[in-house]
Amino acid sequence: MPRYSAVAGKRGEVVKRVQFTASQEIERDAEEAHAVSAEVVGEQVRDDRDGRLVNEVDTAAGNILRWSALTEEKKAAWSEYRLELLDVPQQAGFPTNVTWPIKP
Repeated sequence: MPRYSAVAGKRGEVVKRVQFTASQEIERDAEEAHAVSAEVVGEQVRDDRDGRLVNEVDTAAGNILRWSALTEEKKAAWSEYRLELLDVPQQAGFPTNVTWPIKP
């Protein structure tokens, strides 16, 4: 089924529809495939991040006995690590170029 682009008039109304050329179709398909793959990679990176939060941070911060045994310096380091993990999706290269924070 052919795809069309709409050409808008001065008031935003559709004045005509133009069928995409074959090269535009190929380019559009490639853009859509890239967007889907980036979305999948983003989900995988978020899953990795979530696993690190549960398996690394929550075992220290979520256990009151372990947490209270830490020095203030260690608590601050774990808190910073947690915030850096939460900020992974805001990195400029996300999702394909991620710099993981170093666990304290």
